[in-house]
Amino acid sequence: MLRLLMLFAGGLLLVIQQWVYALPNNVQFILFMTGILLVGIPHGAADLLVASTNARVESRKFSSILFLASYLLRLALFAAVLWFLPLAGNLLFIVFAAYHFGETDLHQFKTNTVAGKVFVFSYGLVVLGVILLNHFDEVLPLYMQFESGKTYIQFIHFIDQYRYVILSFTGLLFFVSCFVYFSLHRENSQQQGVFLVRFAVILLILFHLPVILGFTFYFVFWHSLLSLKNVINYLRQNSVHSVKFILKQIGLYSVLAMAGITLFGLTGSMFYNADAMTVYVFLGLAVLTAPHMGVMHEMYRSMRRSSTAPVPADSVIKLL
Repeated sequence: MLRLLMLFAGGLLLVIQQWVYALPNNVQFILFMTGILLVGIPHGAADLLVASTNARVESRKFSSILFLASYLLRLALFAAVLWFLPLAGNLLFIVFAAYHFGETDLHQFKTNTVAGKVFVFSYGLVVLGVILLNHFDEVLPLYMQFESGKTYIQFIHFIDQYRYVILSFTGLLFFVSCFVYFSLHRENSQQQGVFLVRFAVILLILFHLPVILGFTFYFVFWHSLLSLKNVINYLRQNSVHSVKFILKQIGLYSVLAMAGITLFGLTGSMFYNADAMTVYVFLGLAVLTAPHMGVMHEMYRSMRRSSTAPVPADSVIKLL
């Protein structure tokens, strides 16, 4: 039901943008930032609770202090890679984000095998490719705000020149991996058919929306809301915490994450203009992706191992 509602909202946004009233850049930016604050950041704010629950499920000892130290260390290491090796850092971010997006969207499939992991990764690559490569003329000015963008201008121009070749390759990889995976798992063809139709609609929306609106639709709402729903269901099933406590913790760590991104932005020119704020938010999300992906990967692995279906949604989940 949640996916259906989000597809309807995305389709409505596409109709408005294409045929009714093209939203100005400042309105797109406001939607983007509002979504980031209300949904994007909170979807990763329960990592401490998820990690402690992962440890409990696997009968491992857990230390909040050690977890936070490790989390911040991984965050700092990835930030250093982005700072000192921006090309390698951006490529790593694409890899991490692609797998994380795929693992979230395909958590209902059994993807522990090599075929399953390629299926997951290729799914995320197609999504990122349609958002970034198809709208590379909008992405390019964002890169150019940094010295590293000018340093690697030849590589950026190479991507620009061959973006549809790269996008075609990611599409081919997805279709091959999808065919192989579905050939090996024929037990639920109806679910697979629904998935393919839904994915086609997502790509149609992302292909035609501007890059900021496309990212807002997919990351801010589709990915983040699904992640929040999965996290709350997982915690309700496997932890001793109430939904009220979980939501309070998400709120607390969301505020801390927002403060961290703001401090990160103050070291540069985050508040210079809307484009600068957009870039720094992307960088903040990129830095948070590395440790967050690790926590979520353990959660989805635990869910697949136990083959536990999501619990019936209560009133809080229905709101999501």
